[in-house]
Amino acid sequence: MNEILTTLIQVVIIPAIPVLVTFLVKYFKTKTNEAIATIDNDTLQQALYEAADAVYTAVTYTAQTYVDSLKKAGTFDAEAQKTAFNTAKEMAVKLLSQKTKELLESLYGDLDTWLTAKIEQAVKEQKSK
Repeated sequence: MNEILTTLIQVVIIPAIPVLVTFLVKYFKTKTNEAIATIDNDTLQQALYEAADAVYTAVTYTAQTYVDSLKKAGTFDAEAQKTAFNTAKEMAVKLLSQKTKELLESLYGDLDTWLTAKIEQAVKEQKSK
C-alpha cells in the first residue's frame, strides 16, 4: 500500500502541482484585473457624472441669471450669446475637480473642446424642453 501511495504521488500529484499553480496564478490575476477594472470604471463613471453635472449646472445657472433676463428685454444678441457661453464654460471649469479635469483631458485630449461640445449639447437640450 505504501508503494502504491508513493507511486501515485510521484506519477500524479507532483506533475499536477505546476498545472495547479499555473491555474491559481491565472485565476488570481483575472480576479485582480476585474477588481482594478471595476475601480477604474467606477472612477471614470464618477468623473463623467461630475463633469456632466458641472456642465448642466453651469448652463442652467447662466440661463437663469443672464440669458432669461436678456431674452425678456429683447437684447439677447450674438455678443450676449458669446458672453453666456463663456460664463457657462468658466462656471463648469470651476465646478470640476482637478482629478476630473485631468481624466477628461486624458480621455478626450482637450478639455476645452469637450466642454464646448457638452455645453452646446446642454443648451440644445434645455431649449427643447
